[in-house]
Amino acid sequence: MRRVTFILVVWLALAGVCPAQWRRLGNTAVDLRLSGLATGPMDRVEFRSDDGRLFARATAGQWFSTADFESWKIEGAEPMASPLPAPVPDRVPEPGARLRASSARGVLYAAGRHVWRSDDGGRSWTNLTAWGQTSLLGAPVADLAIAANDPASIAVATGTGVWRSADSGLTWTSCNAALPHLPVRRIEALPRGSQGARISFLAPAATAAPEAAYEWQPGERTAWRPAGGPSPAAARREISRRLGASVTAFERQGDWAYAGSVDGRLWTSLNRGTDWSAPAYQPGAAVEAIVVDERDPRRALAVFSRRANRPDLTSPPTVVLRTLNGGLYWDDITANLPETAAFGVAADFVARAVYVATLGGIYQADLAAPSWTLLAGGGLPAAPVLDVRLDPAGNQIYAAVYGFGLYTVIAPHRNRDLRVVHAADYAVRPAAPGALLSILGAPVTEVTAGGRPAAVLPSPASETHIQLPYDLAGNGVALSFVAANQRVSLGLALQPASPAIFVDPDGAPLALDAESGVLLDARNPARAASTVQFLLSGLGRVLPDWPVGQAAPLENLPRVVAGVNAYLDGVPLEVLRATLAPGYIGFYLVEVRLPALCNRGPAEFHIEAGNTSSNRVRLHLEP
Repeated sequence: MRRVTFILVVWLALAGVCPAQWRRLGNTAVDLRLSGLATGPMDRVEFRSDDGRLFARATAGQWFSTADFESWKIEGAEPMASPLPAPVPDRVPEPGARLRASSARGVLYAAGRHVWRSDDGGRSWTNLTAWGQTSLLGAPVADLAIAANDPASIAVATGTGVWRSADSGLTWTSCNAALPHLPVRRIEALPRGSQGARISFLAPAATAAPEAAYEWQPGERTAWRPAGGPSPAAARREISRRLGASVTAFERQGDWAYAGSVDGRLWTSLNRGTDWSAPAYQPGAAVEAIVVDERDPRRALAVFSRRANRPDLTSPPTVVLRTLNGGLYWDDITANLPETAAFGVAADFVARAVYVATLGGIYQADLAAPSWTLLAGGGLPAAPVLDVRLDPAGNQIYAAVYGFGLYTVIAPHRNRDLRVVHAADYAVRPAAPGALLSILGAPVTEVTAGGRPAAVLPSPASETHIQLPYDLAGNGVALSFVAANQRVSLGLALQPASPAIFVDPDGAPLALDAESGVLLDARNPARAASTVQFLLSGLGRVLPDWPVGQAAPLENLPRVVAGVNAYLDGVPLEVLRATLAPGYIGFYLVEVRLPALCNRGPAEFHIEAGNTSSNRVRLHLEP
């Protein structure tokens, strides 16, 4: 039991139960099944002669440096380096190859589709990166550098990042695991159930299909991986074909669809894209993003930006348009938005909140009276934000930060429009006796449930965690609290049980190996026939009764009254016990035994209590 409580402390720290800050979802590495991890495209590498540090330049112009070939530092200026002049050999290994001379007599390197070495001044060449018909490095080589004090130490810049060899190119090591250059362009999907977040790249690696999607799987700890299934980019290509235009943005809600093109045209369809209206037109701009109100698809927003390849145009860099009638008319709500290129838009139409992603950060406004303000940093890198999304409930905002990846935080507009959700996964579902809830927005005090005190737990600034009494009954409960010196009353639906498995912002469940206490994820999968413990909220009453706000005992744990069932890919599992989690307030522990035979890879897990299903999560398995 001590292992459980220790892991729970670590989990709460990782899951963000601390002051509100932007949290990165995933990292900046990509698994393309090369000899190591990849990242975004790089076009220059240089060894600095005085200290041996390696410098690398991203295609967007940012320089980075490393002294250990693992950790990287952002640099403000180009390194001063002068590579040795390379003699002109009798032959080059491939047309257009760039030559580099080493300090060793007669040793030359060439960079092109592959890396080549010559030990005889260029009379003969050895291919150092060929693997069948492809390259070990996954892309052509843009640049090559040789260490001044070690002619066997070379580094290359490619479309998949930076790679190094310490033995004259015989073996290659990736330098990309911590290089902050993920070229994220669009947020294609947010974490939901057993599916992870999906993004596409501004400049995908040469080995990937154009605008291919990449997923950070729940429980992933290593890298973004190519995602399966239909790609939103494929939908944009199909609409481009139908409209005879280069469609850059496409969104659909029910029968309504909106499409925008690179030349500033904006179409509406009322029949799922079969027929399209005459387009609205914003000359000299490109439609970068569209967001549609899923409750009323006649309401939509579109963001236009002037493209860099049209420098002669005098239109503002950014235009934000709004329609309330399905595209018959579009209103300009750009207002005081700074003249900076914008690439993404998100909105909570019910709460009247809109966010725009720009080169200068994220700007927020109230749709009722648009006046734009820049969101404070709060841990968000100072880099271009190329897309922004809100989860379906409008509780969390996600930002695609070029080079740094995907970030998330509680949506700032919750400060003026409080929302009560389950603390386990931020979902809106009925409450249950003993449930842990989060009130998103401003801090609250003096919380009561059904006229009785609820427990207020340690919470970050952007939300307040509370626990409901275990002995609540009926079909509803009146929740009352004080926020901003005002008494607020809300009615919540109440069920005997409303289970929710705790997940982190990636969607990974709080699942532990019962024997070792190890947190289970993609690197530490659950094994066949093992016993796994899950931490939940909302399982309802327990016996014996337990006081609200009091930590569960370490022994003789109160057991859950409701019947609890567990399922792995729809197959029932043996539930060994369902109790309060020892030493913690409001957490339940459900322990299950996995089948003796399991397929390797991810499986979908969920729990039922009182005929109500929990959220579905991804559990990684090992036979």
